[in-house]
Amino acid sequence: MSKDACIKAYHEMEERYSRLILEYHNLEQKEQIFNAANDLIKKYKIYPTKIITPKGDFTGDFCLEFHDDYDKISGDFFEDLIKSLKIDHCEIG
Repeated sequence: MSKDACIKAYHEMEERYSRLILEYHNLEQKEQIFNAANDLIKKYKIYPTKIITPKGDFTGDFCLEFHDDYDKISGDFFEDLIKSLKIDHCEIG
């Protein structure tokens, strides 16, 4: 995988459950995702489950999950996150 590869986004959703996985390829992308997610947590005053799964030295997945999302606020949160990271495509699973 190229060091300059774009952040990839994957979204999964069921009734009250929503997950966004952001695949990063370097430390800068990892920090970018972390900072953007923290800004949105403050903005929306919601706290998703966060999981970072390293694949190598500075590559991995940043996973945000919402459980029992009755008000579907995760959709706005994820949309803002994707826009702020300038991701132009998200895979739906």
